[in-house]
Amino acid sequence: MRARFFSIRLWVVIPLIAGIGLLSSCQSGVVPVDSHLNQTTISLEDLRQRLLKRENELNDMKSFVHATVETKGRKRSLRQALLVRRTENLRIDTLSLLGQPLGVYIFNGQNAKGQRSVLYDTRRNRIFLGIEVREMLGRTLGIKLNLEEYVSVFSGNIPHLKSLKMTGGTLDREGTVYRLTGVDPADKSRMEIEVDAYTLLPNKVSRTLPDGEVIHIQWQDYRVVADREFSHRIVIEFPSRDARLTLTYNDPVINAGIPDESFQLSIDGKKYSLSLQ
Repeated sequence: MRARFFSIRLWVVIPLIAGIGLLSSCQSGVVPVDSHLNQTTISLEDLRQRLLKRENELNDMKSFVHATVETKGRKRSLRQALLVRRTENLRIDTLSLLGQPLGVYIFNGQNAKGQRSVLYDTRRNRIFLGIEVREMLGRTLGIKLNLEEYVSVFSGNIPHLKSLKMTGGTLDREGTVYRLTGVDPADKSRMEIEVDAYTLLPNKVSRTLPDGEVIHIQWQDYRVVADREFSHRIVIEFPSRDARLTLTYNDPVINAGIPDESFQLSIDGKKYSLSLQ
């Protein structure tokens, strides 16, 4: 049995994946990734670069989203419109049951420091900036959440992958899942990553922050969108806070070319621009 467990601290040996590819190619709706399957070995850095290549192929994404926030003794459901562009831009519009805007959150990495995150409360006709944004989001969602950290997650990608220093990994006994480990040099957080060995789609990430808090991220319900498998359900769990955020996507659109102005707040009295067209 030991011979079937391949260490990839330096190199990954993947002779079992060829058989998996034959089985997976017969499944409907699967977009195969065959370039890495032709290799007999693969290094950690090569694997990271292939994951980055897949990430870079998605420029932007927009979708209506059903968000469920679960905390101890409380459960909330929100209808939202979500726009993401790479890891630099995020917009979340919270909508009423009739589709009317209740508030808008925008993160724009190109803005000056202190103005990258903005929250507009349409009911109060008030704009919040900086630390106020996190406080207001905490009151609204019931979870203290720095949304800037999850821009890549919402578009189906592994957070901090570009800067991540890979430290090790294994191929599971069935030869279907890569289990990778890494460290983010920026904040010293540790990452445990599960990736489908055939499609290279991320399944799960467990991130341990320097203070010991663990955050679990799962990508589920993959379906083909524009010739690309895209997760239609994302779950973010905070075990120490007994909290969970679940996003369910409704007909997402990718690589549509979202314009810059979508990530700039434009207010006229109590009105602001909103378009998913």
